Amino acid sequence: MAKLYAGVSAVNITPPVGIDLTGFAGRPSPAIGIHDDLYAKCLVMDDGTEKIGILTMDLLGLDSDIVERVREEVEDKLGVPSRCLMLSTSHTHSGPATISLRGLGKRDEVYVEELTRKLIGAVKMAFDSVRPAKVGFGTGQVQIGINRRQRLKTGAMAIGQNPSGPVAPYVDVMRVDDESGRPMAVLFSHAAHPVVLGGKNLLVSADYPGYAMRLVERIEGCVAMFAQGCCGDVNSNPVGRTFEDARRLGTILGGHTIGVAESIRCSDDDVRLKAISRKIELPLQDPLPPEETSRLVIEYRERLEEAKRRGEHRGQIYLHEGMLGWAEDMDKLASSGKTGLTKGFEIQAIRITERAVILGMAGEVFVDYQIDLKRRSPYEMTMVFAYTNGCIGYVPTADAYPEGGYEVDMAYKYYGTLMLKPESDGIIRDEALKMLREMREESHL
Repeated sequence: MAKLYAGVSAVNITPPVGIDLTGFAGRPSPAIGIHDDLYAKCLVMDDGTEKIGILTMDLLGLDSDIVERVREEVEDKLGVPSRCLMLSTSHTHSGPATISLRGLGKRDEVYVEELTRKLIGAVKMAFDSVRPAKVGFGTGQVQIGINRRQRLKTGAMAIGQNPSGPVAPYVDVMRVDDESGRPMAVLFSHAAHPVVLGGKNLLVSADYPGYAMRLVERIEGCVAMFAQGCCGDVNSNPVGRTFEDARRLGTILGGHTIGVAESIRCSDDDVRLKAISRKIELPLQDPLPPEETSRLVIEYRERLEEAKRRGEHRGQIYLHEGMLGWAEDMDKLASSGKTGLTKGFEIQAIRITERAVILGMAGEVFVDYQIDLKRRSPYEMTMVFAYTNGCIGYVPTADAYPEGGYEVDMAYKYYGTLMLKPESDGIIRDEALKMLREMREESHL
């Protein structure tokens, strides 16, 4: 029987006032203040055969270069393979620009350098604190979000509220105790965009996940870690409101998390750590015809020039610049004649016990993936995280493409140049399930 050792850490990653916030387009200014601090938290585990680390951060997302550097340095300095380190973000829309989105805030390289060093340090601190531990899992019913893909009377698909649309109405919880039974960490996950505060907010905040974590930490006396589920088509309910609303939702989620955590009985009886990570290639839609892209370049350039003439604020100028940049990149692709392009997409699986696994995916994944993969997984407990190890953009279900809407028709322009093809849906599900089944079969050899 494997002996489990675990360690935890928490580091403050709050950016300075004056940094660009990200997540919403057209913000009139950088951050004007700090409402609540942002944190990176790390849980590491070692069973003598595998070392794994899970980093959660109060950030919208991470660019791939940040993920790669943290993993490379952790492997070099601590001997933890890249496949064994998971970096997952809460997707707060009131944090600094740590992922490059056209027109949605500019990355501050001084802050990114400091953040990278702190993330590496958090992993080291956690490993420096390892001690004998036990682990357990549980799930509880809770829902603080609502499906946001609303069909308007005009027939258009809009971001709104769709009470009949899918959600994941539960919180998954992993609790880690020391040998005496005292909680060391509570890692919990729920799927709902942290957008309670809306685009008018100019204060740095972790949004509702921050309130939930602070409540869990106050009651349980341990490090609380939040990992975002597959909330690509699920928003918090409400959206664009107040800090009091964020506190209310966070209290609801945190309270249910505490209830689940206190019902968990931890042990180290069936611990068997294992991590695998694969980057699959997802097909992209072909570029628009050259005559269309040339027209778009002219159109977006005129929009930018008009915005400058009208004296629009910096956020609107950034947005127009971003859309012009997208049109220019699309025009270059169209002129190249290249087709059949793909985009890399990482899927990571970390087995904790014979019965429990964590699955992470690098995108704004629609909630049906989480529901389906959790249902079809060979494990009793499958925690599914999105916004993990980077973010390539929205990952809709195949049936969402004919419906259109922001996630299908617009958001990819912020993230890159071309949208995924609908066939990506089946590729992702098949690969994720293949990884889970391989890991399950390997544990029985």
